[in-house]
Amino acid sequence: MTMYPPPPAAPKKSVLPKVGIACFVVGALVVGFFVWRIVVTAPRTPQSIEGGVVHLKKEGLTIYASIPVLNPPCEVQDANGNDVPIKPPTGSETITINGESWYVVARSTQTVPAGDYSISCTDDETSATYAAGPKSSVFAFVLSILGTVFSFLIFLGLGITFLTVGAVKKRRRNRPANTFPGQPGAPGNYPYPPVPPQQNHTFPAPPPYNPGPNPDRPQNRPQDR
Repeated sequence: MTMYPPPPAAPKKSVLPKVGIACFVVGALVVGFFVWRIVVTAPRTPQSIEGGVVHLKKEGLTIYASIPVLNPPCEVQDANGNDVPIKPPTGSETITINGESWYVVARSTQTVPAGDYSISCTDDETSATYAAGPKSSVFAFVLSILGTVFSFLIFLGLGITFLTVGAVKKRRRNRPANTFPGQPGAPGNYPYPPVPPQQNHTFPAPPPYNPGPNPDRPQNRPQDR
């Protein structure tokens, strides 16, 4: 009776494709968050302070000038007449909206709530035009853009890598293997068909040799008898 090897066990499913899809989903969420940050932190055209009162729809206060000013001659009061301390920025910040550039010259030292604020800037030395708006950070805006780009590239690359590696491993697992160790596989890596067992045929032994009469031998000639 011919014994055949048991069939190979079913290969385990790889988790790499699921990880790749998860990278795409997480990447979409992260990119969506940074896009929202871009919208929130995008610079907006500041309001002119010529009227004396500026209404801020968001918290924070930033004062702009049409040209760089080292020491802005500005004073700020809230709706109750209380002074709002301001200070110049730590570095140079500029926003350009509709082709018009505005330079950040001062910010409130503490985050102030949205509302009406009286702002006066008396500048007799320069021809600068002053405006105000809610708290704005060019750094946060640029960081949001970089976060969007890099998160998209990173998660896209990870997802493609996991899917590719998973597909390669699956193809290798599905490739037929040699079921007879020690024997080379047939062309195309397919195993040779099993060899049927050989049957033992038993034949009877030949009869003993009997030479019989031979006329060529002298003892067998008729005249010699």
